[in-house]
Amino acid sequence: FQVLGFRNFNRKSDGKAMSIVTCMSACTPQDNAAGTYGNRVTDFFLPDDKVGTLGVDCIGQEFVPIYGINGFGKPQLENFEFKKWS
Repeated sequence: FQVLGFRNFNRKSDGKAMSIVTCMSACTPQDNAAGTYGNRVTDFFLPDDKVGTLGVDCIGQEFVPIYGINGFGKPQLENFEFKKWS
């Protein structure tokens, strides 16, 4: 995923600080079979301990999500790293 941008905000319901990173990736053959072509955009909500940590230097880099399993047995973003986009 290539980072296009990010935003920090407070959730309306309770004022909790949140961060979202917006990334782009190429559509897969499965996407093409479903009629979607080109690139797609995905928003990732950052873990609570990473909120507010992004800077403009991450834009254009590769975003590598690191997942774990939450208490309900579903994947959850636990961490991430940035790499130079190639």
